[in-house]
Amino acid sequence: MDMAGPESLRSRLVTISRAALLASLGTLASASAAGGPQATAGAVTCDVAAIQKVAPSDTRIVEARWLDAPVRHCRVDGYVTTENPGPNRNNFRLQLPEKSLWAGRFFFIGLGGSGGAVPTEAQVPRGNPLVKGFAVAGTDKGHQSDPLDWSFASDPAKALDNAHRGGHVTTGAAQAITRAFYGVRKMHRYHTGCSGGGDMGMRAMQYHPDDYDGVLLGWIGGPYPGDPRKTMTAWNYSVVMREMVREPGSWISPAKRQFLQDKALALCDAADGAKDEMIWDSRQCKLDLSRLACTGGDRPDCLSGPEITSVTNIVRDTVWPISNISSWSTYMGSVPPPWDPSPSRENAAKTAMGYVILNNWARTHLRQPDRDVLKQPLTEAEVEQIYKGQLGAFVWPGGAWDLAAFEKGGGKSIFYVGVGDPAFPHDGLENWFRILTEKVGASRRDGFARLYQVPGWGHCGGGTGPDDGADVMLEALVNWVEKGTPPRGLEMHRGADRARFQFASATPGRIGVDVGSASGRPRDFLVCPYPYRSVFDRSKASDPAAVYDARNWSCRKADK
Repeated sequence: MDMAGPESLRSRLVTISRAALLASLGTLASASAAGGPQATAGAVTCDVAAIQKVAPSDTRIVEARWLDAPVRHCRVDGYVTTENPGPNRNNFRLQLPEKSLWAGRFFFIGLGGSGGAVPTEAQVPRGNPLVKGFAVAGTDKGHQSDPLDWSFASDPAKALDNAHRGGHVTTGAAQAITRAFYGVRKMHRYHTGCSGGGDMGMRAMQYHPDDYDGVLLGWIGGPYPGDPRKTMTAWNYSVVMREMVREPGSWISPAKRQFLQDKALALCDAADGAKDEMIWDSRQCKLDLSRLACTGGDRPDCLSGPEITSVTNIVRDTVWPISNISSWSTYMGSVPPPWDPSPSRENAAKTAMGYVILNNWARTHLRQPDRDVLKQPLTEAEVEQIYKGQLGAFVWPGGAWDLAAFEKGGGKSIFYVGVGDPAFPHDGLENWFRILTEKVGASRRDGFARLYQVPGWGHCGGGTGPDDGADVMLEALVNWVEKGTPPRGLEMHRGADRARFQFASATPGRIGVDVGSASGRPRDFLVCPYPYRSVFDRSKASDPAAVYDARNWSCRKADK
């Protein structure tokens, strides 16, 4: 099924007129009638008593009522109680478009960060899937807290529910209600998420392989193969925090980060064969910091000695990409330390999120409620203890990822990661795909899994990458699941006149990871699946605008 929706202006707040919305839904309904699962006249009405009758026995419905926005739908609020360990309450919300608008699809929202609140709108792609006829559900993952607070992990029931059990029991309840509401046995079931939400998708495929037909997941937290220190997010954050307070002047200001970004781009832009204001593979960029050293005092157009030492140590000891230094900003703060370990949303931009997250992990897993990782930097042994604590608390279940059952059941998955993301390593996920290929072969891998490494993206999007990358990948996943069309090179877009959003609405949610908009001139990106890379047709190099047109790029197998 073609999911292409109406073009809309790129903005964090996208207004969709009622006329355009009804038109898009009319088109979708026609397409569904041609080939999708058919809804029959169901006997379930939108009220608590009726929905409680069709819900699983461990589920309690607390509210059910009709709402008119963004389309007419029945909103159901409830919770599932888990046991052994437990009891623990997993809240969920289910949004059911009225029967004439339903497209035969179910969409579960993967919640970023640690969860802690019930989402109404999706994070990736942004907006509410209701506008395209999906039944939409999401959960708080078994606890209520700030999305950067992991203190719940000391409770075994909450930790297990956050890891994978909460998502499993709530999607089970939501799917049962959805089938009963529309009077069907089968429907197409999707899960999407980024960061903590991507981790939800991975755990669903690993532990509950029958829950979904298609999973779109980005920036999953590991564990990855390779150097265990560099692939641990806690290790990367601890190195950065250590460097930021190592000595006076070691903090790197936003202005100096931008200076470094500009220098890296000038040096490495053409390394991939196209001068297009992008570095498509951060590993191709080698920056000689000694050539940027200040002489005769600190200036905006050079680096001081302490700044050079900080950048050198971060690049050496972590997987942070030198190619997109501007994406470091979220984890270094816009003002120098000290920072607030529990900042308000209004004050969050000033604070290094890496500090907030790492400090919370240290207090939880080291059992030191007053620990401050700036005043008392973590030792390597303590970082290892944090990681083991996360595994032991089922925050990130350990062991190798095993997706054999998901594959056997016919499931399809699209993994993605930003080349410029400092939170999780893009090469770590690539290494996992390489190992997967060695284990099952390229043909079998391509039957159920794809990996897209998106240029320019920071954590969960933004940066200088495409605006509609997640939208394009979801469209590809739907076509793979429902038409059997495997995804290949995907054309993504940046800019108001090019981006094609699927669900973007006038009131995008802010639960969990807040995905920023991309910056840069309008252009296309041809993003290729592993092990292919995007290659520019150099015969078009005489035209400066040619690099911004996806038709001038092709997918070629990368050299080993």
